[in-house]
Amino acid sequence: MNEQGESGRVGKWPPGDAAGQENRAGNAASEASARSAYSQAYRSPEVGGNRGARLLLKGGTVLTLDEKVGDFEQADVLVEGKKIVAIAPHLEAAGAQVIDCSGTIVMPGFISTHQHQYQTLMRSALSDGIHIRAIPANSQQPVAKWPGEFYTTTIQEVWTPGFMPNPPVPGQPPIWDLGRPPMDPEDCYIAELVSSLSQITQGVTTITDTSQSSHTPDHTDAMIQALFDSGQRAVYAYGWGNDRSAQFPEQSYEYPGRSGDTSFGLGRLAKTYFSSKDQLVTLGAMLDWHPVVDPRTREKQNYTGWQLAREFGAWINNHAAHGAVVEGIAEDPRNGTDWSDVTLVHCTLWQDEPVAQIGVDNVRSRAWQLVADRGAHVSISPLVEMQMRHGMPPFQLALNYGILPSLSPDTETNMTTNPFSMMRSAFTLQRALANELVFPLSDPQGLKVPQLVTSRQVIEMMTIAGAAGSGLLHKVGTLTPGKEADIVVLDANTLNTAPMNNVPGTVVTLMESRNVRDVVIAGKIVYRDGKLVGWDVQKLLRDVTRARDRVLARINGPALAGALPAGLNSHAEPYRPNFLGSTSYIGQNATAPAYVLRP
Repeated sequence: MNEQGESGRVGKWPPGDAAGQENRAGNAASEASARSAYSQAYRSPEVGGNRGARLLLKGGTVLTLDEKVGDFEQADVLVEGKKIVAIAPHLEAAGAQVIDCSGTIVMPGFISTHQHQYQTLMRSALSDGIHIRAIPANSQQPVAKWPGEFYTTTIQEVWTPGFMPNPPVPGQPPIWDLGRPPMDPEDCYIAELVSSLSQITQGVTTITDTSQSSHTPDHTDAMIQALFDSGQRAVYAYGWGNDRSAQFPEQSYEYPGRSGDTSFGLGRLAKTYFSSKDQLVTLGAMLDWHPVVDPRTREKQNYTGWQLAREFGAWINNHAAHGAVVEGIAEDPRNGTDWSDVTLVHCTLWQDEPVAQIGVDNVRSRAWQLVADRGAHVSISPLVEMQMRHGMPPFQLALNYGILPSLSPDTETNMTTNPFSMMRSAFTLQRALANELVFPLSDPQGLKVPQLVTSRQVIEMMTIAGAAGSGLLHKVGTLTPGKEADIVVLDANTLNTAPMNNVPGTVVTLMESRNVRDVVIAGKIVYRDGKLVGWDVQKLLRDVTRARDRVLARINGPALAGALPAGLNSHAEPYRPNFLGSTSYIGQNATAPAYVLRP
């Protein structure tokens, strides 16, 4: 398992599987069976789970979010198998398992649309850190290279590929090259699994996992396996890894794949894991809109990444943190004019002119107009975008162009996945920017004050827009008879919420993760009375910590070239995140003095 940091070898998946690198073609049922067998190490008796095919959630305040069904001060929700069959007061259901929901809010599960789940091992490692972007470039924007300790250098160079290049001089040897990714497939597995289970405890029933750790087919398989094992609904957005095949030919590299080929890359995943649309985990792709470069021949192909994704039925999920990106996509006719199968993430810095993203009529954007006209979806990560310097979270622009954005956490290296935190930040940020324009002292230009978002609209961002941005609105996102039963039961009879006077306001302005009492996914109870059903949480916690320690040992082990730079904001070498002090302080701001503060 390469416990001691030895460079040059990557573990197989599953551990002990001699055929780990082979293409695992087969039907989804056989793959699911293999996955379940591996996860048995973390299973415990399913106390509190389903006891039959029918489930009756009785007597709760029901927030369906479906205008045709309506909401109810008190009603019952009847589930049969995977689906909701009825919502009404005083339902009778002979033989159903009855769950008393009096004093609770029963509503659709929360849905997030962008998360790098393999980074769970790096939680809070960059809690003070920022993400440097090439646009804009000025004296106050540091260069994204060492000695700066940024998301780029720390997470995307040290932790993920094990390689720190030496820009900007081409051909220079790297600052440091571990010779292999620090994470083995089994490390990716436990990171993914813990992230999904954690989000279930917070009421998040569906996620989009944007993979950036597909270093080998085994890494990819392990991450997909963890999503299936978790029981959470997910879109696996296949992304890149770091090709070390030139150094280690035995490590095959397959991203993104090739048109017409199901033996590797996206085609292999579609055939092996995603042959059915009627399953909890579906296929997505973080593929470039430029022409694909064949990973085996290194030749540019005559089709774009979006075309490859659509060929294999993958939902397109792409970073798009500058308006020129969107305009570039539209310039290539091969990417089409119907973008309803696309979610663009972050969407900051899309204004046409140098102007702050506030107000109603002072910001125009060709990029936003293209997205509005072509039916694409927008995902905003409000907490991380504010904390990491992505640009202002573009809620006002999305609203101005008639788009209800979905919400997402992005990365736990910097911020929580808590949906209540995401909703609250969306709610308060949009209102803060709008409210500031009321005061002449703050708005000398007299900009028009935009409409304020409501608590209910923010909940719809976290449910309806999330479902639409995952390609799943026909299945989930509202409590509608005929849709699958992804339901969260929120305890409103608590010291932090009672007495309840407004339901949406209670959810957005008062509640926390501790108010999540029960979670149902596809009709199955996966979280009951504040506890995960069927999981040995202590073993999961022990193993995710051991995985973190293994990865840090490799990072500090023998390197193929160079040496890991001293510092990295740790108190002493070898490297580890700063445990008790500030993280990521090195190089962040060279133009302003440090604060000298008094209490």
